[in-house]
This record gives sequence, structure tokens and C-alpha cells, in this order.
Amino acid sequence: MFIRIKSTPNSPRKSVQICEGIRKDGKVRQRVLRHIGVAKDEHHLTELKKLAEAIKLQLIEEQKGPFLLPTKQLFTQLHADEQVTHLPTNLVEKATEVCAELPESLTVDLCKLREKQRLVEGFHDVFGKIFRQFGFHHLLSKKQNEILEDILLARIAMPASKLRTQGILSTDFGRDIPLERIYRMMDVLVLQKEDVQKRVFAVTEKLCFQEANLLLFDVTTLYFESTDADELRNFGFSKDQKFHMTQVVLALATTGDGLPIGYRLFPGNTAEISTLLTCIDEWRKTLSIGKVVFVGDRGMMSEKNLQALEQAGVTYVVGSKLRKLPKPMQEQILQGPRQTDESKDQVVQDIHLENCRRLVVSHSLTRAVKDKKDRERGITKVHKRIGKGKNLKQLVPNYGYQKFLKTEGEGKLLMDEEKILEEEKWDGFHGVITNGVDMTVTELLGHYRRLWVIEESFRIQKHNLSVRPIYHFKSERIEAHILLCYMAFAMIRCLEFYMEKQQEPVTIEEMQHDLWRVQASILKDEETGRQYRVPSQMPQKAKKIYQALGIERSLQPHERVI
Repeated sequence: MFIRIKSTPNSPRKSVQICEGIRKDGKVRQRVLRHIGVAKDEHHLTELKKLAEAIKLQLIEEQKGPFLLPTKQLFTQLHADEQVTHLPTNLVEKATEVCAELPESLTVDLCKLREKQRLVEGFHDVFGKIFRQFGFHHLLSKKQNEILEDILLARIAMPASKLRTQGILSTDFGRDIPLERIYRMMDVLVLQKEDVQKRVFAVTEKLCFQEANLLLFDVTTLYFESTDADELRNFGFSKDQKFHMTQVVLALATTGDGLPIGYRLFPGNTAEISTLLTCIDEWRKTLSIGKVVFVGDRGMMSEKNLQALEQAGVTYVVGSKLRKLPKPMQEQILQGPRQTDESKDQVVQDIHLENCRRLVVSHSLTRAVKDKKDRERGITKVHKRIGKGKNLKQLVPNYGYQKFLKTEGEGKLLMDEEKILEEEKWDGFHGVITNGVDMTVTELLGHYRRLWVIEESFRIQKHNLSVRPIYHFKSERIEAHILLCYMAFAMIRCLEFYMEKQQEPVTIEEMQHDLWRVQASILKDEETGRQYRVPSQMPQKAKKIYQALGIERSLQPHERVI
């Protein structure tokens, strides 16, 4: 097995393929096992080569394991056309004996056939392979691993409660699992959460070519339809504005490509800035995180956090709260240049601070226009509420706009025009603070702009995987539910990564829609009782996904052995 670089005539593009040598018609020829992608330039070619090396190792491991005996038609064609050198001789002989007893063709009376069931097969074909790539099939006992795989694939295909998932698996996937077995599996799985994170990080590290060197970090809150607090569910600052409900805090870290690095669940009353230090410390103990560039938003910028990152030898790029800076520095920024070209986001100041830190300030005219419109929209809403009460929190739930109000006389609320004008001065400005003294401004801003990836990751968890509503109340079951969603998220990101590197990007919605349409009808002969599987045609996007993972799907009908 080897990696081949194939040039395209009259084009600088080069194809990267994994091939193996076979003997056909007495000659040794090359057969393509996996098409990795087409490189646009030398940097992209290097990335594809490294990805090909990782996939090659995976294919070699897969060849060491058992494989299914081919059907007679497939084996006859394979045996006649080409001799596969890696098959053991005794296994070839055994396959020959089995195939000799198989019928040449299926002869059935169509009038006696009835469709018994229609099964969705795409998710088990595709994500079943990714499930094994992560090594999740080694976490639990054999039966519990099968249940774990079914629950994860159902979460990706159609997220729902465990009770509803049980029905979906039975109706659409042909998997009948008692509900108590699902809960029993979750109770065992939660004990393996550290092992799960190690396995996920190992795949991330392999796909990133041993350099998971950009760590995007953020936290979100997940609320419960409950006011009952315990050691995990508690009241705290809610990003969903659900302050009257208990919640948990979820911290997540990914690479710049969105591949997961790790996660941690905190009690609902945990402050956002205190989650970072705990996560970094724990992940350094359990995961082989080396030199990384940490990227976080302004909520992470506390002096305690920055000092801890510096002591740990971590390079960071975090958003800066410009209006919290000392007055002389604020005046220096405001009196400096501003960008007037709408098409650019220009760095206007690069200020060197104490402790080998830098403050990079940029200004964008487009961002300035947006800041102004957002503020005016909020002020309009505040104007409509003035006079309807005296409680600021009831009048203006968004704390960001409460600062524009002032009290005059006997509790009369008015707009503070001076504060509005002061706020307007900062329209379009943005700053990042870093200890990366050797990094260029382009690199710094490029790293910070990748924060949309972690925000998208939370959207995947909340929207595509429906991490909430959470129907569990015991802390262990809540942790197990979050762990299942994290595992499903890791599998989705892995597939997205493969498709992106092969220049065949796929959205999660396309993935769910097209893999659901990869089905097979189970037909039963009413007279003989025999069952037959008739595969459906595959959508184009599904074909691309199968090709990216090297999965072959036969579209030939065959008798189904029960």
C-alpha cells in the first residue's frame, strides 16, 4: 500500500491517492483504494499527504482484522479478474466452498412479495465506520457497544428523547432496544468519560498531523425546565436569559478546523472566567496538549486567567475590553487613526504593554455602522418602555442598555445622552491582547477570527444535536447525556473534516437528509417466508460521502438471512 501523487495535464493541481499493487492478466497494476483530494498549491499538497498517511495507517489496521466473505457474484468476479495478494490462502479456499453452494440468481414471484419494513442504512454505514475509527467499540461490553452505536447514530440522524429514540430505532433502523438497557448503558458509559475524551483527542491529533496547536475555547449554559437545584444543576448567569431556571455550564475546546479537543461540565453557578483554568489544568494531565495558541473572547480576559496562561507557557489571543483600559490608553486609541475604507478591517495601533504583552487595535467602518444600528435599535426599545415602571431590570432586561438610563427627581427615568455619545466614540473599534510577541498582526487577527468555529460548534450541539431539552434529573444521567452529544459532535466534525479536505464540503443538514435516504426495503415472500433486501438508489451527496470514507455499497438485491 502506498501514496501516489498524480499530476493533472495542463494544470498545477495534483491528486493524492492511496493505492495498492494487484496482479491482473499476469501483470502488476495499481488500484486506487482511496482518493484523498486535489491539491490547489504546495501547502495544500503537504496537508493532503499527511492526511493520506493517517488514512493509510487506518486502512492497514482494518486489513489486519476479520472481513466478511463476499457473495458468489462478487467473489467470482474478483477471483477471475484480479488476485488480491493480502488475502490468506485458507480464507480464499473457505470462501470458494461457501460460494459454490450459493444460487446463481434469485427467482421469486413478485405477486407474492410484500414490503415488511423499510430500513435507513446510510447512518450505520457512514458513522458506523467513524464510530470504530474513534475506538468507541472498545469502551463497553459487546452488547452495550452495539446499543451505544445505535444511540449515537440516532442522535445524529434524528435527535430526540431516549424514549422517542427507542421508537425511531425500532421503526426506521430495525433495532429493537428495551429502554432500560439504554439507561443501563448510559450509567456505565459515564464512568468512561475520561477514556472517551482521550480517544477523541487522539483522532483530532492524528487528523491535525500531531499539531493540535490552536485551541479555541468558550462556554455556554444549558438550562432545565425546573427550579430544583442540586450539586450540578444550579442558578447562575444564563446566556439564554433563563435566570429563573436551574442550569449547567458547558465548556468546550476545538481546533481551528472545529475538531474537538475536550469538554467539561460545571455546576450552573460557576463563573465563566473560572472555567478556563480548571479545563487547561485537567486537559494537560489527561491529554497530550503541547504548545498551543489559546483563543478566547472578552469574557476570558481576567488578569488571573492571563497570568495562569503565561505561567503554563501558553500563547494566548483574547478579546480586549477597550473601555476598561486606563484612561490615558483609551485617549490614545480614540485619538489615533480610523479606517475609512468599507472593504477593509485595518489595524490602527499595535501597542506594546508590560509583561511582554501586546494590544492590537483594529477599526472597521462596516463594524462601526453595525454598532450604531444595534445601539439605536436598543435605545428605541428603551424609549418605548420609559414611563411604564421604575424597576430597571423589568423595564430593560438587557443590562447593556440599562447604562443609558438615569434617574431624575422622584424616580423618573430619562435617557442619558452623555453616555450615548461616549459609547458612540467606540463604534467600529476592536482589540485583542496577546503575549505572542513574535506573531504577526495578520496571524493574531486570523487566529481571533476563528472564534466563529467554536460558536458554530455550540450551535451544532444545541440545534443539530438537540443537547437540550434535557429530560434527565440525576447528575450521572445528565453527564451521560452530555457525553453522548459530545461523542456525536466529534463524529460529525470528523466527517466534515474529511469532506472539506477533499473539496467536497457538506452541511449537517445535507448529511442528515441524504444519508436518511440511503435505505433498503425488506420484502417477504408470503408463500415461502423468505425475506429479500432491495437497496434504494443513493443521492449524489451520499455517494460523495461514501467515496470519501472508502465505503462500497452494493445496489444488488439479495436474500436476507434472518
